[in-house]
Amino acid sequence: MKPYLSPAEFKILAHRGSTETGAVENTLEAFQAAIDSGITYLETDVQATSDGVAVLFHDETLRRISGLNQRVNELSFLQLSVLKHQGKALEIPKLVDALMRFPGAKFNLDLKTADAIAPTVEVIRELQAIDRVLVSSFDNRRRMTALHQLPGVATSPDAFLVLKIWLATGFGLRNRLSRLLLAVDVLQIPKNFGPIRFDSRKFIDAIHRRSVSVHFWTINDVSEAERLRAMGADGIVTDASKLIMSAFGNK
Repeated sequence: MKPYLSPAEFKILAHRGSTETGAVENTLEAFQAAIDSGITYLETDVQATSDGVAVLFHDETLRRISGLNQRVNELSFLQLSVLKHQGKALEIPKLVDALMRFPGAKFNLDLKTADAIAPTVEVIRELQAIDRVLVSSFDNRRRMTALHQLPGVATSPDAFLVLKIWLATGFGLRNRLSRLLLAVDVLQIPKNFGPIRFDSRKFIDAIHRRSVSVHFWTINDVSEAERLRAMGADGIVTDASKLIMSAFGNK
């Protein structure tokens, strides 16, 4: 088990931080709210500004959050820093600032764009943070490009690889399953993708036999989180970190 996933206990990952107290997602305020709830794992998204700064932001454009119909990589960090959300400063954080602000936290980093790879790798190397980050992407090319530059970093697979893993499990292709999971540390998956169900003990057990963890997203109901944990899940990604943590904190 890589340091990112240690210790081997049920993990609660705050999805884009915690917005339960009114914080804007993927901001230092949202991450602080999650930390204050007792969370040590923070899920977030990385993009790059036009001047090559790795920043934490999810959407394809800034429209939903700031009303500006432009991409992050079309603006410099200085231009991003003056944007507002509902009349208040938006404060999109730099990756380096988040890692430095919360040294006890571990970050789940989803590379949203190809131009985010280089500045993200640079920050992780500069801060020697390989053991406290997991690097993933829905685009396998982005993920693999980053992994080649960060040997030893934890990772979870893209959607297409997850589908191949599920098929290998369903058809009992044990050797193929083992090969598919060789460079994977944790599956971070939904409960289902259309008719395909991942939330079964058989599937989870098959993954565990290859020493790979299983996290489910996005789980905001306590009873559902408890069901998945009883089934063998190693963690969940949630928007309700304060609620889930209060229910799980003493278990």
